[in-house]
Amino acid sequence: MNWNFPAGNFTLRLPLVDQDGPALFSLLKEQTRVDHIPRLAMSVEAQALDELRRMAMRFETREAAFWLVEGLYDKQLLARIGIQKINWMLSSAQLQWELTDGADLPVLQEVLPAVLNFCFAELGLHRIEMRLRAGSESHETLLQQLGFHYEGCLPAQIEYNDTSVGLALYSRLSTD
Repeated sequence: MNWNFPAGNFTLRLPLVDQDGPALFSLLKEQTRVDHIPRLAMSVEAQALDELRRMAMRFETREAAFWLVEGLYDKQLLARIGIQKINWMLSSAQLQWELTDGADLPVLQEVLPAVLNFCFAELGLHRIEMRLRAGSESHETLLQQLGFHYEGCLPAQIEYNDTSVGLALYSRLSTD
């Protein structure tokens, strides 16, 4: 099974610890790109190397897979999209993304179907869900435009910056 694949004008590939640190740091150092998760942005480049190592370990145990989305020709990093908390017994996983300003709806309309097809056809998953901070309007709008269904809000799911945060839950089934 090849975990790297094309998606229209983009390529999705597993990150390489030795070479992708600066690009990942550039993506994750902006607070606006991670607020919907919610988590703090990276402040030093060494954090990107730690994140890459964690991503590799989680992939080796088949707990998660994260892809870097690059332009097919210019090789510019547009997003990191991944699945995590893969539950092989229930055939489900959680989607997560961090997007640059260039990763708009037309880009995601090319990329996300390839990711979902891989998850459903190759991995045999049945359900992909995304949990994000309730009120992350731009991300919620993107999810709805991409065919995800709003299932509700999970109140006070995590503590972030001394505040209880509710998470909006969106899902997509292999039968959708």
